Amino acid sequence: MSSSDSKASTVEIKYTQIFINNEWHKAANGKTFPVINPSTGEEICQVEEGTKADIDKAVEAAKKAFDIKSTWRKYEPAERGNLLRKLADLLRRDVDYLSKLETLNGGKIITDSVMEVFGAAACLDYCAGWSDKIAGETLASAPGTFTYTRHEPVGICGQIIPWNFPLVMLAGKIGPALTCGNVVIVKPAEQTPLTALYCASLIKEAGFPPGVVNIVPGDGPNCGYEIAIHKKIDKIAFTGSVQVGKKVQEAAAKSNLKRVTLELGGKSPLIICEDADLDLAVTTAHRALFMHAAQVCVAASRIFVHSKIYDEFVSKSVELAKKRVLGNPFDSKTQQGPQINNTQCETILQYIKSGKESGAKLECGGERFGDKGYFIQPTIFSDVKDDMKIAREEIFGPVMSIFKFDSYDEVIKRANDTEYGLAAGVITKDLSRALQFVEQLQAGSVWVNQYGALQFQAPFGGFKQSGHGRELGRYGLAEYYEMSSSDSQARKVEIKYTQIFINNEWHKAANGKTFPVINPSTGEEICQVDVDKAVKAARKAFDIESPWRKYEPVARANLMRKFATLLRRDVDYLSKLETLNNGKSVEDSKGDILASADCIDYYAGWVDKITGETIPGGCDQMIFTRHEPIGVCGQIIPWNYPIMMMAWKFGPALACGNVIVLKPAEQTPLTALYCASLIKEAGFPPGVVNVVPGDGPQCGNAISVHEDIDKVAFTGSVEVGKKVQEAAAKSNLKRVSLELGGKSPLIICEDADIDYAVSVAHRAIFTNAAQNCTAGSRTFVHSKIYDEFVARSVELAKKRVVGDPFDPDTEQGPQINDSQFQKILSYIESAKKDGAKLECGGERAGNKGYFIKPTIFSGVKDNMKIAREEIFGPVMSVLKFDSYEEVIKRANGTSFGLGAGVITKDLTRGLTFAQQLQAGSVWVNDYDAVCNQAPFGGFKQSGHGRELGRYGLEAYYEVKTVVIKLV
Repeated sequence: MSSSDSKASTVEIKYTQIFINNEWHKAANGKTFPVINPSTGEEICQVEEGTKADIDKAVEAAKKAFDIKSTWRKYEPAERGNLLRKLADLLRRDVDYLSKLETLNGGKIITDSVMEVFGAAACLDYCAGWSDKIAGETLASAPGTFTYTRHEPVGICGQIIPWNFPLVMLAGKIGPALTCGNVVIVKPAEQTPLTALYCASLIKEAGFPPGVVNIVPGDGPNCGYEIAIHKKIDKIAFTGSVQVGKKVQEAAAKSNLKRVTLELGGKSPLIICEDADLDLAVTTAHRALFMHAAQVCVAASRIFVHSKIYDEFVSKSVELAKKRVLGNPFDSKTQQGPQINNTQCETILQYIKSGKESGAKLECGGERFGDKGYFIQPTIFSDVKDDMKIAREEIFGPVMSIFKFDSYDEVIKRANDTEYGLAAGVITKDLSRALQFVEQLQAGSVWVNQYGALQFQAPFGGFKQSGHGRELGRYGLAEYYEMSSSDSQARKVEIKYTQIFINNEWHKAANGKTFPVINPSTGEEICQVDVDKAVKAARKAFDIESPWRKYEPVARANLMRKFATLLRRDVDYLSKLETLNNGKSVEDSKGDILASADCIDYYAGWVDKITGETIPGGCDQMIFTRHEPIGVCGQIIPWNYPIMMMAWKFGPALACGNVIVLKPAEQTPLTALYCASLIKEAGFPPGVVNVVPGDGPQCGNAISVHEDIDKVAFTGSVEVGKKVQEAAAKSNLKRVSLELGGKSPLIICEDADIDYAVSVAHRAIFTNAAQNCTAGSRTFVHSKIYDEFVARSVELAKKRVVGDPFDPDTEQGPQINDSQFQKILSYIESAKKDGAKLECGGERAGNKGYFIKPTIFSGVKDNMKIAREEIFGPVMSVLKFDSYEEVIKRANGTSFGLGAGVITKDLTRGLTFAQQLQAGSVWVNDYDAVCNQAPFGGFKQSGHGRELGRYGLEAYYEVKTVVIKLV
């Protein structure tokens, strides 16, 4: 090992400080931490240790760099691409130095380090090519309207990279983030910070403006945690262990609901069929496991070999492993370097001990190598059983576990029997068998007749607890932009269903309890109305051999269309039931039913159009992606639009082939329960749709924490949305989409037609008694027309008919319940105390039920409670503005970002607002113009993910990358 010492001493350490705003800084706490050479166990240098104060400083620099008027934000897309290409060129220029630094710091063999530098440069080049191709869409819309989508940068992105591939992981995260126009704060792994810090100098040399890229070394529990919890960081991307990934998602939920991408661990299977070329299989398995001392997230740590060739495969694998050259990673003949540190080395040795104690047969290796550094011999176990610790837990070390199998159905089941789902491989000459594995293996990447064939154009990421989101390829870009859409009589109703609907059958609650459902128009009780059971039924319906999974896409579409037809057939009954239970006017209820049927039809039309992509690769490769259903989807819907929200969630979930456990709001379960009967009548197989009424803290939480639910979609408050995401993180890292609250601005410009503006603003706030997540609850009016606007708005509000929602003349029904009713009245009192002027309303309407008069406040200031918090009631706040720069800043000065509107005749002004308002939907000369083909969802704490349109489907499928080597 002496030559390692001499070679290492020739690598000069140039950068050890924190890089913020294109400048080098010492840590705020004055502390440093040691960086160790894993080949020798000796200290290389001390690096500045970033903590909260340093992250705060980096965030301020990044925030300034992301300002709408900053140099970075003003760059043309091609200019961003040119900077990335320049950085790639600098990596190639300094490949000799960077590769030596990587080998010194990480212990990777020098030839692999050289390849990693070139790979990082190629990744940046690939991303640069996308910079001017990130296009939104123009959407078909109603006559007289123009609807389009924009892909906008998320903002400040925190990126936490691992120690095993420091350079490629750095490029794989900053590449797409910068391509989309974001700014980044990178925390390299504390074990391997040196190449990232050197790259910081190249970022400055390439010409990136200050604050666009900031690199803060430090440990995970302190520096990494501060990134995850920081309220001004908009997005976090983490690569590492499942345990830490869960903590990252929890922290993101607790803070500001920042967007999260996780690329976590794996326990990847490689299946060797009896027809495999044995020599190819042995060499592929050897490389798949032992590459980089098996410190690879996709390492094939479970080798399943057909019983007919098992003994010969083991024999040849042992022979090859014994020839593997360990030692000095600077020596070109070395094939395997050290483990990253002593902790990891000891952990691996404990796994080896466990394997022997469990009865697996140690074929070779199993011991430490040499007397210096952290080397472990290539180790092979045969006769490994599925329940052994080495078969179930990620080892991250050179331990090959070889399993025997007899049938293909058996091995697929065993391969999938893990909480991980990052990658899988199969070696076979049989095309049909290969495609069967491709379809049925639960993994984000499946390689046929090769392994670990990662390419920058192919998406990479995991199923199950191996993470969510994708890196690389076109799909990787989607993690770094937000999508915004712009656009220009009977009182007695029979209650038919009050039980739980599971497996196409009605059940009483397991605990024997019921809860009351209240008529908000009268405050009187209508009637008296188990997640594990529902999940079991859904899981059975999602089995690969179930009728639902065997349906052709068109068969699913036909069932959905049948369901839509039944909704229209029963529109009269359903609208009365909705009005009785929810209190909205019967005409609005009828509109909701018909719109829900249209939504189901819209997604039925997508069923046979959910296509993957073929991706260019080498001449001996075929690369393609598959979009596969996630599995059991928990859906928690709100009380304000019960049937429409059900359709928004049912539609894409069923179109993609998922199964559903739905929890309707406890205030309004009746239409969902009736729809369950229509699901059965339409012919959906048992278990595909299950409806479980119950309260949020019990039933909703049970869905969020359930280990057998793969995805949860929630619409409701920010407070509860955070709890849903936390619960998903603590349990099984289920996928999460959230559509949460809003404090949406509507901006009335001085050139607006004032009568039109008044009518739009009136509808924007008072629709559905303002129980609307996009309610235009902050109406900004130019000072030149402010007084006239207020006067006309008051006049219109006083004419609004509040009362019996079954009366066709009624325009506004009640609030949903007494709790919400009292809350709204308290907001009204708060506004009066804060000095806002009550122009009209402000009190109860009638003496029965939960009615509130349309209320208008003028003279509202940005710091007042009614201007900052979501009221969810008929309270219009009218704010005055003088300049457009001012009003954009004020409109964006909120933690919400769901909807926004502007009324103007000036085309340039309208498009400027569409570009600069931080909201998922921006409506110009209209408001709340939601349509099935346009995506809907929020920026900031208004949620993440999208519903409706093509984008709405993305929340309900996994992306699987398939690479087939043509042999």
